[in-house]
Amino acid sequence: MEIRQLRRFLVLAEELHFGKAAARLHIAQPALSQELKALEKTLGLRLMDRTHNYVALTDAGRRLREEAAHIIEAHDAAASAMEELRSPPRGTLRLGVAVGVAYPLLAELLRDLSSGGLGPVDAAPEVDVKPAAAREGVQKLLDGEFDAVFIHAVPPSDERLGVLTLETEPMGVALPSGSPLAKLAAVSPTNLNGQALIWLQRDGDPDVRERVLDLLLDGGMVPGPHRWSPSIATTMSLVAAGLGVSFKTPHQVVPGDPPGVVWRPFSGIDLPMPTVLVWRRSDASPLTAELVVHARRYLAKKGKASLP
Repeated sequence: MEIRQLRRFLVLAEELHFGKAAARLHIAQPALSQELKALEKTLGLRLMDRTHNYVALTDAGRRLREEAAHIIEAHDAAASAMEELRSPPRGTLRLGVAVGVAYPLLAELLRDLSSGGLGPVDAAPEVDVKPAAAREGVQKLLDGEFDAVFIHAVPPSDERLGVLTLETEPMGVALPSGSPLAKLAAVSPTNLNGQALIWLQRDGDPDVRERVLDLLLDGGMVPGPHRWSPSIATTMSLVAAGLGVSFKTPHQVVPGDPPGVVWRPFSGIDLPMPTVLVWRRSDASPLTAELVVHARRYLAKKGKASLP
């Protein structure tokens, strides 16, 4: 008996219909009939009673159905165990990621990490991603809850931390495409007087929200009502619907602006928004070290210097 024969027999035993079973197996019906005959000949037992309109398992067929299920389960478990020995898992990388980390950057680094090439085997690691604002993310990193964090602020100097600034994008304003402000090349704080402001949920990234709001208020903005949104995608939907304006970098959702939303830079204020990779120097896991290597390569491709 071959495993292939047993697998096909189990499908036939489930369907009790040669045409349906052959379709599931992507083989011709006559070939399935011949396979059953060959299996019966090997075993010296009739496994099915069949006529043109009737297919039923014999006692031997019912017994083989039970035994075949166990055999295939054991076979698949053994094959899986051998595959793990050939390609052992590379572990789990626990990442804290601030809301709005630039899509192309994060996608490229995780794609490079998943493709392997730096470790002894080519096996994709598990990546556990959770939200992390700047101060909270760094503290959880130091407490061992994260292996690395992507945040929007350079943390205070700490010899325990490795730091790479990977991108710096300008913070600007997301506007409904039908808004009169969308006709401007740049938007000043006073242009936003009375506008409804849509912010990510209160615990999204208070550090960024405070920086943006403080600069706008210092620039003379008289804020309108506040709305809260659970995600960047929802925020952009609310902006597109004309329910207010929000604040983001050019690549905070996807490259380009969503339909119904235009992005404009600020005038009169300068608010660079860095994306910073931070990790623990002393006990970096192999996966964390590999992520840092890819991050340095990313900077090299962009022609940027990296911190040691």
